[in-house]
Amino acid sequence: MQRYFPLLLMVIGVLFFSPLNAQKKELKTKFGKISEEEIKMASYSGDPSAMAVVLFDKGVLGHRYTDNQGFVLVYERHTRIKIFNKEALSLADNAIFHRKTEKVSDLKATAYNMENGKLVETDLKKENIFEENLTKNLYITKFSIPAVKEGTIIEYKYTMTNQGGVGMLDGWRFQQVHIPTIWSEFSSSVPTFVQYKKMSQGWEPYTLAEESNENESISISYIQRSDGLVATSKVQNIKLDYTANKMHFIMENVPALKTEPFVNSALDYVARIDFDVEAVYETDFVPTGTSYRLTNTIPTTYNQPWQALGRDMLEDVYGPILNSEKATEGPAQQCTAGLNGVTEKTAAVYEYIGKNFQHKDFDLIWKTQTLDALMKDRQGSATDLNLLFINMLRRVNVKSWPVLVSTTDNGRIMPFRVSTDEFNRVIAAVMAEDSSLILVDMAGFPNPIGLLAKDDLNGQGLLLKSEENIDWIPLQSKVPTKSAIVANLQLTAEAGLSGNVTYMESGHGAVKARKFIQSESQEAFVKKQFKDWFVDGTLKSVKADKADQWREPSLKTEFSFETPSFGNAAADKIYFSPMQGLGLHENPFKNPERKFHIDFGALHEEVINLTFKIPAGYKVEEMPKGAKMAFGDNEITFDYFVESNAELVKINLKKRLKNDFIEADRYQDLQSFYSMMVAKMEEQVVLSKI
Repeated sequence: MQRYFPLLLMVIGVLFFSPLNAQKKELKTKFGKISEEEIKMASYSGDPSAMAVVLFDKGVLGHRYTDNQGFVLVYERHTRIKIFNKEALSLADNAIFHRKTEKVSDLKATAYNMENGKLVETDLKKENIFEENLTKNLYITKFSIPAVKEGTIIEYKYTMTNQGGVGMLDGWRFQQVHIPTIWSEFSSSVPTFVQYKKMSQGWEPYTLAEESNENESISISYIQRSDGLVATSKVQNIKLDYTANKMHFIMENVPALKTEPFVNSALDYVARIDFDVEAVYETDFVPTGTSYRLTNTIPTTYNQPWQALGRDMLEDVYGPILNSEKATEGPAQQCTAGLNGVTEKTAAVYEYIGKNFQHKDFDLIWKTQTLDALMKDRQGSATDLNLLFINMLRRVNVKSWPVLVSTTDNGRIMPFRVSTDEFNRVIAAVMAEDSSLILVDMAGFPNPIGLLAKDDLNGQGLLLKSEENIDWIPLQSKVPTKSAIVANLQLTAEAGLSGNVTYMESGHGAVKARKFIQSESQEAFVKKQFKDWFVDGTLKSVKADKADQWREPSLKTEFSFETPSFGNAAADKIYFSPMQGLGLHENPFKNPERKFHIDFGALHEEVINLTFKIPAGYKVEEMPKGAKMAFGDNEITFDYFVESNAELVKINLKKRLKNDFIEADRYQDLQSFYSMMVAKMEEQVVLSKI
């Protein structure tokens, strides 16, 4: 099922605004007019640790009328940012995504630096502005502001005109994830023949939130021709009245959104407002006394179903790519030569692309280049590589289709906002021998087949099988995420420890382990995973089975060790914590309250089986008690079993996560549950001399 956030009940409910502050609020800004206060600012008082602060960010969406084009939407943005440290230098690199019908103009940007007591301005040059054609309908304008360093103020401003008329309204983000904002302002004026709904989210209060319908007038010209024997013509001017919907929003001193553990996407929570155009009406001029009134007539609706959107994407965007044979037929046949089964062919094509093509780390659902260019340059976005993957599978008769997804960086999909903007990546669905679907993302290579990249695990994706078969599917991995530790250990009278350990990981943990072993070593991996055992300990032997075989969904590591300081020996007693260095060390949910929903990302199972041999001459004096705990309707279970005899102490722990999404209103109960688990794993065993 599609995951619907309860948060939406709060954020989408704010559809009609009334003034929160009736007094006029205004921040006058002029490009290049930098205040002394901005120049001297060494940190932001509202967040002294911030790497930068948005001094102001102002957006204006308006409209104008021309005799040639009629009504067009015009969007202007003006932003100024103070850089405090080098971690924020990337804020000088900017990109403006725009449609084919939208023209970016009047772009200017400047960096301001104090040098030898003087303010030095470094302007953006035209040759440092680049426009790329991502698709036939989508463009990107890139610019990088020069001379940016710690202490720099950067400023940029541009205008974007929708030359195709009206029909698309972009939203506004008042809050940033990593840096605070002192002033954020958005205003708009849109004729009422554009019908749209508004969606607001976030917890930050508006300084000003106003909305009203106001009458506007323009003067338009037309040529009046006579019907006499001699044709004549003259220019006539008429007054045209119409109604515009006006909005004005201001937020001040907006803190950076600082997330907590187990938050899937910060964009799901930032203070923002979005618009969804539902219809654009044709209009008539109706005479009203000495003027004319613009009235709505026939609507063109934009509220198409998801199936229609998927059909358009498959037919107009992906179809030509997926069915092209010229550039991919040869490589597909070569890398699968001698292979017959779907699984083998899929793995072979996956490995061919993963090892021979570079993944460019940005996401769009649009292709950024032709197949010919991709095969030549050997680098592309995740979408580029996944479309290539599907194409090559089809060349060797493996059924596969594109799936539109929204990664965790892009946030949740709003089910009522049918737009390509809801997605940012295309992954692949492959039909296995048993007719089930296996989801594959080239961005996750070298994940084993069936293990999706973590950022893909975000609700549902739109599967595009054919123009008649478009449907939602859950974004789930075939490979389970598990971990297990089995250890046979020997305690010494001095509270030392030695023994043999088998450690197994499957899923994302196994992929992470293999990458670490390849970059470091098996020894370094064991010492990192069991670091509390190796403060003074020695690794005797280690073997990671199939550590170089990416296709394996799991990894088994066996090692032996000894350490002189596992517990404490004093007054004829030995004290030790069986779970030292294992399981949970502390409660990850520390804050007393939480607004964010808890998203663990994936289901998980953890098993720990420990057997301790008691040193000769000692007996068990005190043991932890066994426990069985469950959160909610067995959504998280925790089983802790203990057993002892004259020679051995056995501890068996099993923790299962059966629900990876917990709503924020259950946070207090979840926090308490984790506190109980941590407390149980901290309990000690006490041995005493016989």
